[in-house]
Amino acid sequence: MPRSINGIANEEYTEEHIHNRERWYGKRNPQTATQWSDGATLLPYRCISGNNTWGPDANDEAQLFGTADTPIFAGGRRLDFHRILILANNSNSVYRLRIIWGTGTIGDAIAAGDWSSFMFVRDSTSTQRKIMDMMSPKIFAATKIWMQCWNVTDDATIDFFIGVHEYDF
Repeated sequence: MPRSINGIANEEYTEEHIHNRERWYGKRNPQTATQWSDGATLLPYRCISGNNTWGPDANDEAQLFGTADTPIFAGGRRLDFHRILILANNSNSVYRLRIIWGTGTIGDAIAAGDWSSFMFVRDSTSTQRKIMDMMSPKIFAATKIWMQCWNVTDDATIDFFIGVHEYDF
């Protein structure tokens, strides 16, 4: 049942409605300057950590969506991140993952506070595959989206796919 609270329409509430347009994305091969994702690939994204910091080297961040990566539904205008499927990681330490979105550079988006973070740790010394729920605001199509990871180990990697919801409002 649609609802509004204090005059704010239901679409502003990320988790108070039923989702039925979830789509999964991986890394486009090859990625271009404006197209980073592919809804028909089995190639995972990868982000790489620094030594107890976000990955500081060029290309340590995973480029998830470029400006030409638009929702696949006709009229789709926004999306939110809902799940991540972690396929592999090479550290037993806790990972901090950060989704970043913006229209300029990744540094501009981070400085503006346009990011959300969550944690992951595998349960054993073996590689663990795991689907995790995550939340983000609704992000307009044609916005650049990245993911960074932080670990106590330099060059720790994490390979993953992302699940998003797409909206026409």
